[in-house]
Amino acid sequence: MPLAATDAAFEGFRLVRREPKVLIAWALVYLVFAVIQLGAIYLNRDNVAAGLAVVEGFGNRMPSTPEEFNRMMEGYNQATSHGLWLLPFSLVIGAVISAAVSRAVLFPEQKAYGYLRLGMDEVRVLVITVIVALLSGVGFGAAMMAVAILGAIAIMVPILWIAVGLGVLAAIALFIWLLVKWSLAIPIVMTEKRLAVFESFRATKGQFWPLLGLAIIAGVLGIVVWALSLVVVMPLSMLSGLGPMGAGNVSEVLLERLTSGSPMLLLSACANAIVSALVVGVFYAPFSAIWRDLKTSHARG
Repeated sequence: MPLAATDAAFEGFRLVRREPKVLIAWALVYLVFAVIQLGAIYLNRDNVAAGLAVVEGFGNRMPSTPEEFNRMMEGYNQATSHGLWLLPFSLVIGAVISAAVSRAVLFPEQKAYGYLRLGMDEVRVLVITVIVALLSGVGFGAAMMAVAILGAIAIMVPILWIAVGLGVLAAIALFIWLLVKWSLAIPIVMTEKRLAVFESFRATKGQFWPLLGLAIIAGVLGIVVWALSLVVVMPLSMLSGLGPMGAGNVSEVLLERLTSGSPMLLLSACANAIVSALVVGVFYAPFSAIWRDLKTSHARG
């Protein structure tokens, strides 16, 4: 049965229209993460400031020697060292939100507060997310390593540069294929209540192109929502020092605002949290809707 990819692509909008409170609930989760981000930056403000001074010392000039490049990278790593603290929180927040979006589509009767919970569903979503990321990374990394070896050979046999170019395209195609084949992993785990690592491969058999089209449409819709939100969010972010990418964008202005306790930081973080909640709903809900429709069609068949 062909998938109604175009219809499923708008599931996120239907969900928010049907249950507008989910937007508030999910935004609160993202707000908590933003506060954690700002806290991590504040606690590491000395290292961050020192790293920023090194990076900004280059201005718009690119490093001209290996030593300068290493110094710039060391400064960048120092300025973003707080990111290591945030990785566990980021994974947990992502699992909680992904599970909530999937639950809202697959089990609309389990409302709770914004379909948010902390239980085994979230643990399984977290584990499957890490597994998929690792396996996809290994697959793509192996493909790129093969391309690198081919590139080394091409130095001596120039005609092979054509093969290198094709190899890069093939590696990218492999990565996209893996993402599409695992696109139903989270809704399947939510439904089956078990770590079904490769069940998504079987469920997506013969449905690659509709799912790829769904991913493209959902991605475009998410970008449109984000772009439109910039009219409101960007001025607040720039005034607060967060920048257009939220608390992840570290700058000297942000450090100054943190030190002075500027209320603009909280206001901007709230605006960014609402946008993040809407974008994640728009992008992730369609895949749960597709899985729901597939299960329904199989049950009727």
